[in-house]
Amino acid sequence: MSDKAPTSWQFDPASALMQRCSAMSEGLPVNPALTAEVCWCVKERGDWLAGGIAPGFVRIFLLPGGGELWGDIPLGQQRYLALGSMDWRFVAAHDSELGDYQYVDLVQPISQVLGMAAARLLVGDARLALGLGAPVAVVGDEPRQPVSRRGFLRALSGRR
Repeated sequence: MSDKAPTSWQFDPASALMQRCSAMSEGLPVNPALTAEVCWCVKERGDWLAGGIAPGFVRIFLLPGGGELWGDIPLGQQRYLALGSMDWRFVAAHDSELGDYQYVDLVQPISQVLGMAAARLLVGDARLALGLGAPVAVVGDEPRQPVSRRGFLRALSGRR
């Protein structure tokens, strides 16, 4: 825990976390197949849980939102938090921009992750294991199937 009270995130911290993921990799062994990405970020019981990827890690982050999941612990110390059907070991850390946060590394060494697709699967599986459920699909995010000329003309004329 830093000298001051943790920043309480009232709004989704995903973009701020995304901006800091690469910087958090500094000093860590890196996997050049990975790039910085926040796969999901949800408010759970008043605090924020996020799945993040960077060249140096694949992690679950806990950021304070004024809720019941956050617990102050000294920097570098660990605490266990029961989420889903298991206990997760979070480590306390501090970032100059984000303030205090806690994290769980999903894989070590990072060289074992074969690429972004594998990292996304890890973070997605962790989301389910945390008891957060699968993300809600947005219709605009669904992959589009190629449309034949005939299909295009039928859709244009209002026929299916």
